[in-house]
Amino acid sequence: MISGTTNVNTFSCDFDMDRLEKSVPIYYEKVGGKYIFKKATLVLNNSGFNCGSKGINSDFHELLQSEAYPQIVLKLKQIEGNLYNDSPINVTVDIKISGHTNSYTIPVNLSEGGLSSVSGTLNLSLGDFKLKAPKKMLGLIVVHDTISIDFDLALQMD
Repeated sequence: MISGTTNVNTFSCDFDMDRLEKSVPIYYEKVGGKYIFKKATLVLNNSGFNCGSKGINSDFHELLQSEAYPQIVLKLKQIEGNLYNDSPINVTVDIKISGHTNSYTIPVNLSEGGLSSVSGTLNLSLGDFKLKAPKKMLGLIVVHDTISIDFDLALQMD
């Protein structure tokens, strides 16, 4: 879910999980206290986000420049911490939105008993991706620059 605020309201855009492949295989190597990942990429088609109304959906896609950049790409780089004992642990991920990529280290929580569910929240700035917060109704409604990405992923280790 991506959520944010305006000077008059809040909004949230949920991603339809049925649009994802059932599983995304990932490959990693353990180096000391870190897990280094290769080919651990999750691609989210912008069209999979629903913000609750046609107008807000349209504004969301305009903001993300969905016509030119139809996907958000998340690339897991590394996990630092003990996957079976520590919570939270730190995850480093590259996020590509509208053709711009930034790296973030995010504290995430693990489900009881290890790495079967990973959840967390990342607050980021639209400016990080060279996006300009939209203004509506002749500037009377302004989207704030900070948005939140909330995630909860189910994982299976073979």
